[in-house]
Amino acid sequence: MKMRLSDYLAGIRSANTADELESAIQAPYKHSFVGPTWSRICKERLARGGAIIAAHPNGRFAPQLAGRKLTVCGETHRVGRGYNSAGVSYVWHFAKAFSTEVLERNGMSKRAAHRIWGHWVGGYPHRCLNIIEAALSGKIEDPPLNALILVHDEGRPITYSVEANEADAIDKRATRGCPCGGTLFDWGSGFSEGFEFISWHCCKCPCVYTEYITEARLMDIRQNPRDLSQEEV
Repeated sequence: MKMRLSDYLAGIRSANTADELESAIQAPYKHSFVGPTWSRICKERLARGGAIIAAHPNGRFAPQLAGRKLTVCGETHRVGRGYNSAGVSYVWHFAKAFSTEVLERNGMSKRAAHRIWGHWVGGYPHRCLNIIEAALSGKIEDPPLNALILVHDEGRPITYSVEANEADAIDKRATRGCPCGGTLFDWGSGFSEGFEFISWHCCKCPCVYTEYITEARLMDIRQNPRDLSQEEV
C-alpha cells in the first residue's frame, strides 16, 4: 500500500530521538524535492530536529536559530539580512565563521565544527548529534598539517616530467620527492572541513597523496611554485 503524506509527516512528528527522526525521514514515501509537498516535509523535519536538539544533553553544541538569533554553546550571533551581487545571502558566511569558532573554543576539533555546521545548514539538524557525540569521544580529530597522507596506490603514474614542468613558463607546478624515489607534482588543491589541501601525484608510481596545509602556505606555494623537498615548515 502506498504511503500517504499524512502518515509520513506523522512519523516525523512522533520522533523523539535523532535516530527515530532519521528512520522517519527514510520511510518509503515517494515525493519530489521541489514544490509545496517538499516545503511541508522540510518544515516538519526542521521543527522536529530543532526540538530534539533542544531537549538533548549535548544540544548546546548544535546551532539553534530563533528568528534572526543564532545560538551556539550559549553564545549568540544576530544573522543579518543581505545579498551579494549574485543574489547569494552572504550573511551566512559570517554565521558559519561564528559557529565554527565558538565550537572550536568549546573543545570541538575544526573538522568536527565544520561537519556540525554542514549538517545543520543543510537542513538536517538532528544529524549534528551523532557528530557531536563522536567528537566528544575524541573520534573526529583534525588531520596533521604538512604531512603526506596516502589516498590510494592503484592506477598509473601521471604522464608528466620534471623537465616538462621546468619548461612551462605559464603553469609551473610545485614539486616534492615521493617516497618511491620519483617526483610528486601539485596536481590540484581544495578545501575540506576547515582545511586547505594539495593533491600530490607521482610521475613514477601510482601513489596519490593529500597534504593538508594552511591557507598562507597554499598561497605561497601557488605564487612561488618550487621544489619543496628540503623545506622545513
